Amino acid sequence: MYISLSNYKVISVSGKSTGEIIDYGVKMVGAPLEWSETMGEGIRVGIIDTGIDTDHPDLKNRIKKCADFTGTGRDNVEDENGHGTHVAGIIAAERNKIGVIGVAPKADLYVAKAFGKDGKTEFSSVIKSINWLVENKVQVINMSFSSPATTKQYAALVSEVSKRGITMVCAAGNEGEKAFDNIGYPANYPETIAVTAVDVNKHITDFSSVGRAAEISAAGKDIYSTYLDGTYATLSGTSMATPIITGAVAILQAKGLIRYGRFLTPDEIRLLLNIYTEQVGKRGRNNQYGYGVFSFGRIGDEDIIEKSASINKYITSEESDNNILDMLIAMLVTK
Repeated sequence: MYISLSNYKVISVSGKSTGEIIDYGVKMVGAPLEWSETMGEGIRVGIIDTGIDTDHPDLKNRIKKCADFTGTGRDNVEDENGHGTHVAGIIAAERNKIGVIGVAPKADLYVAKAFGKDGKTEFSSVIKSINWLVENKVQVINMSFSSPATTKQYAALVSEVSKRGITMVCAAGNEGEKAFDNIGYPANYPETIAVTAVDVNKHITDFSSVGRAAEISAAGKDIYSTYLDGTYATLSGTSMATPIITGAVAILQAKGLIRYGRFLTPDEIRLLLNIYTEQVGKRGRNNQYGYGVFSFGRIGDEDIIEKSASINKYITSEESDNNILDMLIAMLVTK
């Protein structure tokens, strides 16, 4: 089976950065509210994509292991496309006073290169990538690609990975709202978390696929992150919304490990994500936003106060939101 990256858009590419910013998508998901407790330490995040810029200053310390499954025989994990590096930065770009900060800036990255420079791959490469990530005991897998095709083998593999306790976060696709239900695979499988894309105003984007499988939404338009050759770029697509949720899953898993000494199951992660979303659009689950836009809490620029060179303290008028989320985690892991 033939698979290609969704039709994402490169909006702009900038040079190497001397400052450090928190992109609006990371703020929208409320990740900074959790950083005083955890930045995703101890969590293994798998990425199946076009590889990664292994020398990028925002990523090189987060990369733990890489493997090439493109079938070229070159054994080359370097990103020749840019998509994989951008996705990796959204998840875990390091806090180092340059560039950007990812949602979970201390998570460990395990990168399976399945897609080549042209953004295309064979199903066999995806299978090998998934199996390798399972062998490396990741807790969450980011799958920022989509295909209209499915097979029994594909469905069985996804089901087995979920049973092994691994959460799979998948891009809904970039087919727009031309059809009532056009979310691709693997996002369309019931075991995965299908992510649609919203803009800075939390409105569904014109490119995001929609459908009954839509489960959660995150910022996916004009997202700034790491790119090729140590640079940074702004890209748009459900491919960009997906790693925001993957980073959030890493933080949830780290909180479970810190507080209760174990990882959360995929069902527990799904419940936490879905129950703690901001309702957008039609009440209840809907084809555009799923259950809504997930956030650890609502923050804005005015809520971020620099306290020292090593750590920021984030204060918000809705700081009680975090206490509610913590109580939900406690209820789940102690039941």
